[in-house]
Amino acid sequence: MASLRGMFFLIVGFLNTALHGSLIVLVSLLIPLTSRPLQVRMKACVEKIAEDWVRTWSRILRILNPSLRWSVHMPEELDPQGWHLLLANHQSWVDILVLFHIFHLRLPFLRFFLKYELLYFPFLGLACKALNMPFMKRYSHAYLARHPQQRGADLARTRAACAHFQDQPVAIVNFLEGTRLSADKHAQQNSPYRHLLRPKTGGIAFVLQALGNKMDRVLDITIAYPEGTPTLWDLACGRLHHVVVEVEQRPIPMDCRHGDYERDKDYQQRFQAWIAGLWQNKDRRLARLLGTE
Repeated sequence: MASLRGMFFLIVGFLNTALHGSLIVLVSLLIPLTSRPLQVRMKACVEKIAEDWVRTWSRILRILNPSLRWSVHMPEELDPQGWHLLLANHQSWVDILVLFHIFHLRLPFLRFFLKYELLYFPFLGLACKALNMPFMKRYSHAYLARHPQQRGADLARTRAACAHFQDQPVAIVNFLEGTRLSADKHAQQNSPYRHLLRPKTGGIAFVLQALGNKMDRVLDITIAYPEGTPTLWDLACGRLHHVVVEVEQRPIPMDCRHGDYERDKDYQQRFQAWIAGLWQNKDRRLARLLGTE
């Protein structure tokens, strides 16, 4: 029975993504062919379709997982017309649905930093591209040594994506660890944190370079699963029973809002120290939420 339920969940979710993703791509392709006043209205239409996509996912979660308990603590007043940078830990694909669900209509439509390979995921990849989500390529140091022309490519992509949001409120999500937490990755990194991987700071530094004049705070998000980290299949089959999320607004230090992360080593060190402090606090919160203090 659980497997049938899981298959139904994934099929309905796929159809939801196929429908709304196709509409987003279609309207986005038509935008450059229209007059400027109409372009503004069509861009608003794209945002509305994206919100409907999330609304449908939230309904799927509520209907097919009625026993799922949410323990969410966040500021009561969040500006749905503001510019927001969200920093979160990352354990599972479920994290993305969790964030969409809890912030729906409380913030502008969420934009994620995505791995480049997701661009080729049916319907989802092109829809995210049309929504100006930055797709990042992770190059090794060895690869960059052989192909130095690729240095700064992610910065260029981030700037291009952020350029669309100078006049449009946005909520940009960055999973600082760059990948989902696992015991193997934790051991390979020799991570100094009990419940986290080492954070990657370049991506959000690029965002602040592009949009720092719009942002003075970050939303520090801690996601915990007291029963153990679920897979998407666990969620689909109804085996996830409790989600805990804590959201705190934190100021961006003045000396971290503007700077050249790639060339200014002092700025880079200040930025990394700020993020390391956030990560140490998050690790302690996770220990408390998971009962491993």
